[in-house]
Order: sequence, then C-alpha cells, then structure tokens
Amino acid sequence: MMGQVAGSFGRIRVLSLLAMLAGVFLLAAGPAVADDSGIEDNPPYIAGGELSPSSLSYEGGSVQIRAEIFDDRGLYMTYAPIYRPDASSETIQLFEGYKDNYFATLEVPPNYSESSVEYGVEVQTYDSNGAYSASLIGAVQVEGRPQFDEPPYVTSAELNPSFLPSEGGTVTISADAGDNRGLAGLFATVALPGGGSVEVPMNPTSSSHFEGTYEVPANTSPLAAEYPVEVVAQDDIGQEGRGTAGIITVAPPPPPPSSGQLEIWPGDRSFGSVKVGKQVERTIFVRNLPRQGGEPVEATAVVYGSSAFSLAGSTSPVHFVLRPGEKRALTVEFRPTATGEQFAALEIIRDDGAQSGLVAALSGRGTSPR
Repeated sequence: MMGQVAGSFGRIRVLSLLAMLAGVFLLAAGPAVADDSGIEDNPPYIAGGELSPSSLSYEGGSVQIRAEIFDDRGLYMTYAPIYRPDASSETIQLFEGYKDNYFATLEVPPNYSESSVEYGVEVQTYDSNGAYSASLIGAVQVEGRPQFDEPPYVTSAELNPSFLPSEGGTVTISADAGDNRGLAGLFATVALPGGGSVEVPMNPTSSSHFEGTYEVPANTSPLAAEYPVEVVAQDDIGQEGRGTAGIITVAPPPPPPSSGQLEIWPGDRSFGSVKVGKQVERTIFVRNLPRQGGEPVEATAVVYGSSAFSLAGSTSPVHFVLRPGEKRALTVEFRPTATGEQFAALEIIRDDGAQSGLVAALSGRGTSPR
C-alpha cells in the first residue's frame, strides 16, 4: 500500500515538472498564444484614433470618438474610458461603424469655470479569446467661460459748435462714458466728406466726462461740408460702446461779390390799425438796378421782430435771384394776436455779403376785436 502511494506522488511530481516546462516554453515563444485548436491569437492592434472636434467652446457639445482596431480573431468588446477634469471617469462603449473602425459619441458638459479643462480619452478592447489592448488616443479641450462683463456706455455725446463758417475752426467733442470694469480707451471717429475717417483722442475732465478737440479744415466746396461724429468707448476685454455726437456742418464759401446793385422800397411800411385776429397785407419791392456791367444778385428775404409779421405764404426765409433790371414783389402779412403797437423789419441779405442794411421797417397796431 505504501508503495502504491509513493508511486502516485512520483507520477504527480513528474507531471508538475512537465507543466512548468511547458509554461516556460510558451513564455519564451512571445505574445502569440495557442488556444485549444492550436491556432495562435495576437492581441488586438489599435492602429489609431480620432476625436472630432478635439476642442469646444465653454458651452460644451458632442464629440465623435473613432478608433481603428485590427484583430485576427474578432473583437469581443471595445470601450472608451473618459477621464474627467475632476479626476472622475466614465466608460462609453464603441460600436463598429464600418470594417475595423469603431465609434461612440461623448457628450461634453458646459465649462463654467474661467480656465480651460481637458477630457482624456483612452480606447480599451478585448478580442473573442480574451486578449486585451489599450491606447490613449487624445484629449478634448473645453475653453473657459468668458468673464461676464457688460459693454461700456456712452451718453450725452455733443459737438460745440456743430456749425462753422467756411473757414472751418475748432470743435469740442464731449461725452459721458463708463464701464463696470474700467475703460481702456475713449476716442471719437470723425467721418470725412470725401471718404475715410480720423480718430480724435478724448481725455477725462472728470471720472465720467471726456472731451477732445478736432480742427475742422476750411470748406472750399460750393456746397456745405458735413462731418458725422461718433464717440467710441472700449473696455479691457475689447468690448465697445458707441454714441452719436451729431454732424459738424461747414458752410460753403460765399460766392464772389456781384457787381449788381439792389434797392428796396418803400423803406418803411405801416399796416395801420388791425383788429386782433384779422389780417392785412402790404407789398415791398426789391430791384436789381439796370446798369452797365451789372450782374445777377442772389439774396434772401427775412422778417424778424414781432411774430405778428410774416412773409405771405411762407414760414421760412425766401431765397431769390434777380438779374439786372428785374424786380420782385414781397408780400408781408400783419396778423396781430394782441393789442398795441408792434414792430418788425424785412431784411434783404445778399449771398455775397455785400450791401448790408437793406431793410424796410414794418409797423402796425393791434386793436380790440370789439
């Protein structure tokens, strides 16, 4: 009996020794492993991977994960561990989209921090015989959320003066401006009549008020020149606030003096007594005297003084041109709104600035309507 037991232990020791030798042989043979059928099985080979897109805005979004994997036996399972910025992780399974290419979709949440964050992506796969491979294929970058900041404000933008004679002159541009984080710059943009623009620096005169000056050149055009002006405020992250200051208007130069000579008659007009609410009209004449070498004269008729007097049929000054020998009749209305003496004047203003003082005096009395 004891002999039989000893013989059994001997056989077991021999079999154990043979198994150890077989294990050593298999290890020396390399990564290929023989299964029960005797066919070698190499581990899956991850040839490459792609993340599309690989970067996102702070709002996050969808990222497609693609991995190209080859295996001689067929894959059993493929998945992607996702390594989040907070050191946690999740696992997403990949499915074959077309031969040897496996896909999944990663939903990246918004990043509300001011710094960018990263999601690492690794692909791990097992084949049908249990062989395993893994590879890190990249990371998804998510931008930090922009700092919340309202744009600067611009208010009370003004021009002083906004009208200039043909010689041009200096215009002061002013505005109130501010920002909850602080202004980085403030300037005015002046659009030029012929195209293009210039920037005018504006400096603080108080914590929120700014001023700058622009030298407007003389206007040599026969028409008025206009310069639209806008004030621009910038904060430290490039946001802008804008305000319209208005338009600088430069009058055209006066025409060359005409040799024509105007006269006005009668030199004064009395409308007598007129009941309040009633109306009386009188006529005043203007003539370009006929003479040798005379030229046409351009002029404007204006009534100023008591509002009871006005040019008939017009609520504004009347412009006209008279050739030598021509005359024009100007009808003036007197419509008193109160009792008592009232006075005004009709003035003829030549465009060339000559003959100042071409005036006809106007008078009338308003009486009670009873």
